[in-house]
Amino acid sequence: MSGIQSIGTSIGKGIAKATNAKPAAWLGKKFEQDPEKALAMATVTSIILKDGIGCAMYVTQSLHNDKIPEKKRKFVAALDLTNGVLMIGAQIAMFFAMRKYSGPIFEKLFKKSFNPISKANTISRMRMEDAVNGKAGKKIKYDKAYEQVKKDGLDLFKFVADIAAATIIGKRIIVPLIATPLAKKVEKKMDLKKNGHTEETAKTEKPVQKQIEQPVKSDITSTGKPINTNLLSKFNK
Repeated sequence: MSGIQSIGTSIGKGIAKATNAKPAAWLGKKFEQDPEKALAMATVTSIILKDGIGCAMYVTQSLHNDKIPEKKRKFVAALDLTNGVLMIGAQIAMFFAMRKYSGPIFEKLFKKSFNPISKANTISRMRMEDAVNGKAGKKIKYDKAYEQVKKDGLDLFKFVADIAAATIIGKRIIVPLIATPLAKKVEKKMDLKKNGHTEETAKTEKPVQKQIEQPVKSDITSTGKPINTNLLSKFNK
C-alpha cells in the first residue's frame, strides 16, 4: 500500500507543478475571462493537431505499404497528404467563419424568445414569483439575470455551431469534393520533382523522335532472265 501511495503522491505533485506552469496559468486566465471561447478554441485546436499527426502517419504508411502496388503508392500518399491539408484548412476556415455569423444566426432563430417584449414579460413574472415567495423586498438584479440566461444560451449555441461547422461541413462535406482532383495534381508534381524536372521544362522539352530504320538495299538487280550458276549447270545438261 505504501508503494501505491507514493506513486499517487508523485502523480499529484506532477499535476500540481503542471498546473502552476506559465502555459497552464495563461490557459486558466482565458477560461476565466471567456469560458465559451476558450473551450471552443481548445477543442478545435485538439482536433486539428490530431488530424495533422494522423495525416503524417497516413502518408508515411502509404509510401511504405507493401500491400499497395508500387505504381499506386504515390497517388495514395498524395491523396492522404491532400486530404489532411484540406481537412486542417477547411476546419480552421469554417470555425472562424461560423464564429463570425453564429451570433446573428442565434438572434434570428431565437428572436421570439429574446426580445424587449419577452424580456419585460420574463422580468415581470420573476418579480411576481419573488413577491409570492416573500423576496420582493430584496434587491434582485432581474435585468442581469435575464441577460445572463441569454448569454449562456448564446455561448452554448456558438460552441455547438462552430464545432459542427468545422467537423461536419468543413471536414466531411467540403474536403471530399476537392481532395481527389487535387491529389492528382500533387502526384504529378511529385513525379516531376523526383525526375528532376519542373512543369516548365516538361512543357518545353520536345519528345525524342525515333529514327525510322530504312530497308537495306540489295546490290543485286533483277534483269528478268534466269540466273545460271555452276550448281545448276550440272542439271541443265
